Amino acid sequence: MAIFDNQLLNLFSWDIFRQMAANQAIPLCKFNLITNMLVDFNIPFDVSFSPGTRKAAASLQLTVHVNPTSTLVYVVQLEPGSTAFSPSP
Repeated sequence: MAIFDNQLLNLFSWDIFRQMAANQAIPLCKFNLITNMLVDFNIPFDVSFSPGTRKAAASLQLTVHVNPTSTLVYVVQLEPGSTAFSPSP
């Protein structure tokens, strides 16, 4: 279990996790990097996506399962970009 704990501490010390914890918008490519590392470290997680609308920004919810009774939940606002309501260039 100590190896798993060290992997979590290493992963959560990244700037990307600090940005998510501070509720800052991040690009989708950085979010993909996080999910890739969770897979590499064999850390269970769930992701859900809420598309952007005129009222709400697009967001992702990342739930990391630390152990059977503890989870970490991050709601990530994606960087502004085109939506279904944006005019075409």
